[in-house]
Amino acid sequence: MALVVLVGLYGCAQQQEPGPQNIGWTEVAIDTGKAKLLQEEVDNGHRPGLLDPHQVIYEFLEGQLRILGSEVQEIKEVDVKVKEIPEGKVIQVTLYDGKVLQFSLVQPVRKGPTGIWQVKGYRFLK
Repeated sequence: MALVVLVGLYGCAQQQEPGPQNIGWTEVAIDTGKAKLLQEEVDNGHRPGLLDPHQVIYEFLEGQLRILGSEVQEIKEVDVKVKEIPEGKVIQVTLYDGKVLQFSLVQPVRKGPTGIWQVKGYRFLK
């Protein structure tokens, strides 16, 4: 029985091959328990920056990738659909040194203007 389940899962995974727009993403694990606590903090008037996708990107750049906000030349939303996050956003960041990164963001707890954003993945384009 377990073998049948594994074969079924493997077969499903094979059907979802990444297209050219989905290649090169580094996945970022989202802790749903922590996300719920962060959402509660925002609901209580703390950390309002988590409602702004651009602010979430800046925090991720500095905290996770060690790229200072002062190195950012441009940040914009792009129209790239990522199969793994159909309800999210893709934000592109251009640095002054010419590097270009894309970030996929999702709202893990609540959708809409009162839901926090978190980075689900990122990739370097240049």
